[in-house]
Amino acid sequence: MAQSKEEKAATNKAYREANKEKIQARRKAYYEANKEDILAKQKEYNEANKEEKAARDKAYYEANKEKVKAYKKSWYERNKEERYAKQRAWVEANREKVAAWHRAYRKIYCEANREKLSAKAAKRRALKLKQIPVHLRECPHEKQRLVQIYKLSNIISEATGVQHHVDHMWPLADGGPHWSGNLQVIPAEENLRKKASVCEETKATIIKSLYTFESERSI
Repeated sequence: MAQSKEEKAATNKAYREANKEKIQARRKAYYEANKEDILAKQKEYNEANKEEKAARDKAYYEANKEKVKAYKKSWYERNKEERYAKQRAWVEANREKVAAWHRAYRKIYCEANREKLSAKAAKRRALKLKQIPVHLRECPHEKQRLVQIYKLSNIISEATGVQHHVDHMWPLADGGPHWSGNLQVIPAEENLRKKASVCEETKATIIKSLYTFESERSI
């Protein structure tokens, strides 16, 4: 007696459940034996049905977000060592390419963030010496003033063709504060000739200016 559609479906399902490992092994063996052909057909189909596939994938993802995330996380955990091994092998085989990419990236990043990087470098030096006034360490306005001063230095260098530096009038090495009121833009050659000391009159003026600045901020 012929089975009904429902009975046949139930029989097939029971068979798949009872032979799950055997079916998976058979599928895997078939895939391995026909990998190139399968991948080529998939690529051809995807190329011919890009929009349809993208819409289908998006709809599936929206309907199964948590399931997809859980599967991806599980897959990455299961294949962590293999992925890292492949990455390391690729980097080893493409060292020059990777190094060139890093150089290009650093150049682009540095060009786009010169003022911020210069300000941060000076701040790091000053922090080591604990010479940023306490009340200015987290002040956003002071941070912006520092960035603008370093930006001005770059603008003057480009406009004149002469390299300029941001200089601490009262040098950090001599105890001067890392504060916008203690900075000036001068030619690099002049900055390099300067010694790490300053006259007492200049120190007194800077101290007085910083005191006045603190008083005005507290009003």
